[in-house]
This record gives sequence, C-alpha cells and structure tokens, in this order.
Amino acid sequence: MYNEKIEALIRATLADGELTEKEKQVLFKKAEAEGIDLDEFEVVLESRLFEKQEEMQKARAAEATKAAPKSDKLGDVRKCPGCGAIAETFATKCADCGTEFRNIGSNKNIIKFFEKLDEIESQRKESIYTEKEGLDFDNVGCGSIVKWLFFWWLLLPIAILKFIMDRSKPAQWSTTDSRKEDLIMNFPVPTAREEILEFLTLASSRIHSNTYFNSFSEQAKYKGAWNAIWMKKIDQIHTKASIAMKNDKDSFEDVNSITNAARSVIKGNNQKLVHIFVAFLIAIAAIFVWGYNKNEEQKVIDQGIEKQVVEVESVIKNNDFDQADSLMNGIEDADKVFELKCKIELAKVNQKLDDIDGYIDKKLYSKAKIELDKIAWTKISINSGETETEKEYFNSYINRKNSINDKLPKYKRIKIKETLKND
Repeated sequence: MYNEKIEALIRATLADGELTEKEKQVLFKKAEAEGIDLDEFEVVLESRLFEKQEEMQKARAAEATKAAPKSDKLGDVRKCPGCGAIAETFATKCADCGTEFRNIGSNKNIIKFFEKLDEIESQRKESIYTEKEGLDFDNVGCGSIVKWLFFWWLLLPIAILKFIMDRSKPAQWSTTDSRKEDLIMNFPVPTAREEILEFLTLASSRIHSNTYFNSFSEQAKYKGAWNAIWMKKIDQIHTKASIAMKNDKDSFEDVNSITNAARSVIKGNNQKLVHIFVAFLIAIAAIFVWGYNKNEEQKVIDQGIEKQVVEVESVIKNNDFDQADSLMNGIEDADKVFELKCKIELAKVNQKLDDIDGYIDKKLYSKAKIELDKIAWTKISINSGETETEKEYFNSYINRKNSINDKLPKYKRIKIKETLKND
C-alpha cells in the first residue's frame, strides 16, 4: 500500500503487538514526509495493529492448544479453554460447557474506534448547519404580513411546494462526515459476546430522537442521515451476532432488545413526521372549509342586503323619501346605504326640476328662472372616498339643471356655478 521503507517501518514497530507514542510519532513523521494523509494513515495503522494483535492471539491460542486436531478437511480448529471441545466458527459461547469466549484486544479496539471518531469530529472546520433554525421574525415586514393576509390562498400552495422540495434534498455532507462514515462502515464487527454487546450499546447510543418541534429542521435531517448510517452498522452487528450467538439464545435476546430499541427510535422519528404532516393537512382542510362556509354565509348576507336595496330603490322611484329613509335603517352595508342616500338626493332635486320643466312648457319663464335658481344639491359625503361616489350623482343633477336652463330664453337664464358643497 505504501512504499517499502514505510511498510518495513510499520512491520518493525508493530512486531511486538504494541504501538508506543514515540513509535507513533516516528511513523507519522515519515508518513508526512512522504505526503501521506495523516488521518488516513492513522486509520490504516490502527487496522494493522488490530490485525497483528489478532495474529499474536491466535498464535498464543495455538501454542496453548497444541493438542487441537488439524486436518486438511477442517483447517485450524479453535478449542474451548474450559472443556477442550471444538468451538464453532464465530461462536461466543461453548455449546458443551457454556464457557464464554472473550477477546480483550478486540475490546480495546472498540474503545479506540470511538476515540478516533471523536478525533475526526474535533478536526471539523466547516459548519454543520447553514440554515437558520426556527422562524426568522427579523425579516418579516408589514408588506409580507399584508401579502399573506390577502393572498394566503395563493401563497400557501407555493410555500408548501418549496418546503417539500427543500426537505427532499439530502442533508449537507462534508469531508469530515464522509471520513467518519467510511470508518464506521469498514470497522470489523467483533465476535466475542462481551465485545458485541458493548459495540452494539455504544452504536445504538448514537441514534438520535427528534421532537415534534424540530422534526422538519435542517438539524433533524442531518441527524436522520447519521441515524441511517448507525442503523446499518447495528444491522451488521446483529447479523454477526445471529451467527456467533447461535448457541447463546439469552445473549442474542439482549442483542435483539438493543437493536429493536434503536429501530424504535427511528420509527418514532418517522411517525412524528407523519403526525405533523397529517395535522398540517387537517389544518389546511379546516381553513378551506372555514373559508368556504364563511363565503357561503357572506353570499346569504349579500343576497339579503341586495333584496333590501331593491326594495328601497322601488320606494325612491315612487318619491316616498320618508319610507326610503326608514327602510335604509335595516341595511348593515354602509356603502350601500350611502349610495341610496345619493339616489334619494338625486330623486328630490329631479322632482323639483320636473316642476320647472312644467313651467317652461307653460311658458312661465320668470317663475321657472326663480325656482331653478333656488334648487341646490345638499352634500351628503364626509370623507374623500364618499365624495368620489357622490360626484357621479351630483354630475347627473348638474347636467339636468344645465339642460333645463338652456330651454329658457337667453335673457331668462341663470348662471350655474354650483359645486359639490353643503348649503
């Protein structure tokens, strides 16, 4: 894998199955000089040390059990240290006497494995999350509030679509995360009962549980990606344990219990997502139902008001202004009431203009002039919005007044300078 000098130095330092701090420093110095990535080199070094310790342990076991049978059919056979019976491959417990097989070297490597994970994490330079957690109230202005108030029915589907697209993207993954993932997935699963349970317990402790409040956050998505990686490793350990603990059902029950607990956490996270999504759909449905019912109620109210308006307009046509004023009191729409008042005022002045038209037909020009000069529009509006509505009716009155004035002889005509103002 490396050049001959580095390989020879590695073999020499690991010959006794131990790696002192001074030996490690010498190896790192040589590796750095050769341009080798030190993190990668350390992982390889730990793996080589593990292999060497395994090799030495096997040699010691072979020395202690020289009487163990060897044949071309079976190859190297492992014997139980308690009763001498042949042990099955990967077994954690002797099928004959129940002696538990242990591997102290493997246990140390599990500890080093987790220490290495923490060391890689400590070297992280990039930020894990770039998304601002929670709601950014600082950027919510009056314009946004007004926009959502009036156009929520259009903006809500767009916001939902954007949210789903953001959540469908994979979690942010850095070089540090990739290195940790490689170390986890490539680390060999031990075969001894004690080591399997310890590794499984430590691995399951890395499974994170979400709350209802952060289930859709960037942080939860990142932790969900790591949950999936650790769950894969737990499944690896479970598979190995199913082979190694074939004759140790009690221990395998412990493995099943730890594995199921880890799966339960992930299942709980997924259920929270489903619960939130269903609640969200119910809320949206409730809003639409409420809006529909509100709209239907408004339609009924509008129809009732329209019926009242038609009734008042009918009374106005009959010039029964007192009755019209009385009927208007039951109308709750202020704009409709104001417009009806304008119509009543127009009907009143038109009634007077009709009388003047009669005087002109009878050639009573002097009387027509006097009466025409007396007629004036009584302003109804108070604010500018109402004035704009009243102008339409006022202009109709002025046009009629000018038309009647033009029917008079020139020497009998009046000067019309009336504007929209209160008398």
